[in-house]
Amino acid sequence: MQKYLPLGSIVRLRNGDTKLMIVSRFPIFENEGEVGYFEYSSCVYPTGIDGSQFYFFNAEDIDEVYFEGYIDIAEEEAQKIFDKERKNIAYPQFKVEKAKED
Repeated sequence: MQKYLPLGSIVRLRNGDTKLMIVSRFPIFENEGEVGYFEYSSCVYPTGIDGSQFYFFNAEDIDEVYFEGYIDIAEEEAQKIFDKERKNIAYPQFKVEKAKED
């Protein structure tokens, strides 16, 4: 089973120096009329959500995990559902590099 970082996890992306806090998993993203998804969306830490400014990325883009968010039984069950249902997502998974190019 693949492990997904819990909400509230603090990470730094490759080639980045800003800490980001994960606020959702498998968010839908529209890029120039094409709809897809990333594994995570985040906001800047420690300032939090500022309007509609979110950062989207996948596990492969994470360079460092500073803190893992809260894990309880509900999170463990969510992990199982994510692992089982991911293959059923109807949209393509976007890559950070492609989204930057467009």
